[in-house]
Amino acid sequence: MTIRRQYSLPNCTLILEGWSNSTTGAGKQPDPRPLLTTLTNAECHLCPMNQPLIGGRDFFEDLVDSVSRYAQEFLSKVPHPKPNAEKPAKVHLQKVEDKNLHRLTLLDTPNSGKGLHVDLNTVQLFDLVEAIDQFLADGRTLPDISVSLQPVSKHYRQAEKPVTERTAPVALGMASLALAAIAFFFVPIPEVSEPEPSRTEENSNETSTSTGESDPQVIPTPTPKGTPLSIEELEKVLTTAPEITDPTELRYIQRSLQKRIFRNWGNREQFAGNLNYQVSVGRDGAILGYKPVKGTPLDGAEQTPLPELLYTKTTGNIATQEPIAQFQVLFKQGEDEGIVEISPWNGYMGRITLGPEINDSAVINDLEDKVSQQIRDSWNKTSSYPQDLTYRVAVTEEGIIADYEAIDKESWDYSQETPLERLMKPAAAGIGGEGTGLVPQKPLGHFRVVFKTNGELDVSPYRSKE
Repeated sequence: MTIRRQYSLPNCTLILEGWSNSTTGAGKQPDPRPLLTTLTNAECHLCPMNQPLIGGRDFFEDLVDSVSRYAQEFLSKVPHPKPNAEKPAKVHLQKVEDKNLHRLTLLDTPNSGKGLHVDLNTVQLFDLVEAIDQFLADGRTLPDISVSLQPVSKHYRQAEKPVTERTAPVALGMASLALAAIAFFFVPIPEVSEPEPSRTEENSNETSTSTGESDPQVIPTPTPKGTPLSIEELEKVLTTAPEITDPTELRYIQRSLQKRIFRNWGNREQFAGNLNYQVSVGRDGAILGYKPVKGTPLDGAEQTPLPELLYTKTTGNIATQEPIAQFQVLFKQGEDEGIVEISPWNGYMGRITLGPEINDSAVINDLEDKVSQQIRDSWNKTSSYPQDLTYRVAVTEEGIIADYEAIDKESWDYSQETPLERLMKPAAAGIGGEGTGLVPQKPLGHFRVVFKTNGELDVSPYRSKE
């Protein structure tokens, strides 16, 4: 069976296809997310291009390595010479100084005798960096591929500027700080005597825990992706920032949090006991901090994806007036694997909506045909799942899929085997823009989309519960 994995950002989507060399023993249930060990095809969909960059394992390894090295050079302003290799790289990145762009060049393209290049702005570059970072954090996909960057020798170092000045051009509020934090994963830190560990196996036991004398209110568990906020910074945010109480915005943030946890929580079958946390989330979906409640042990978070998802910073300042949402996140032990329940800390106060909606029946009928055709053209019907997958799919008046929501747990688990993540363009509805949060800013038409196990597709208008 072909395994398909997707890592999506507004300006970039990585699609990997291949199969697993591991086998399932007799009498055991199929792995709901099998290990992808052999890559047969890799696609990189970039916002400026109509056609994706396509290649095999060599192309993908060069893409991961070249983007990682370039991100390090761009943020640190220190050249990072590549060691001598047996074969030339297929992917190159270089700065276009006069236009403040980043040129990605693919050599030996299949349909051309010369190289293909695309110019990316900084936001588009960081989306590419984050998509690659999502892959590197996914222990179920090509675990043998990793990034091994070392601190650069002083021989190559130029006059240094403070890190805050080097990252200032891309620090555009809370959302952009999160992007910069991901890219900062590739920057070497001269003051650290021991290099941080590279990407390890999914079941690594190397963790960091708090050693303070008092019980901290928020646990900023260190991760290799950046510098976590200090206790003082987090407490300042939680005590001074306004709280998000609008039920519609809370629901969209809750859904974003649920998706991120589902996508990053591996080894659920090894989960033991119940772990309960109060989690603070920004308007852009970034997890600012969390603390255990109701007797949950301090080290219990290592069984959850919370430390991996924790927001990290690259500048010395953080906006304390950004509104935050508070959620209760309960990781529970199930019969077969762990499950997670997420709800607003103080509940919903008011009626939840889907945001501005398109209600004109003629427009809805026209969009229904567009949605159906768009999904059929991109749907790989050979994908296998144990039951029908049902989603709410939101579409702009122009027919662009801007949002989707899984209706049940199985649909969450198998959502990456559908084309919805690849087709989704949140920016078309004003989702995720600076200062707008996750609630759509433009009216959307909503549809119920069912991917049936027999290869059929059902699309009908979605009617929310009153």
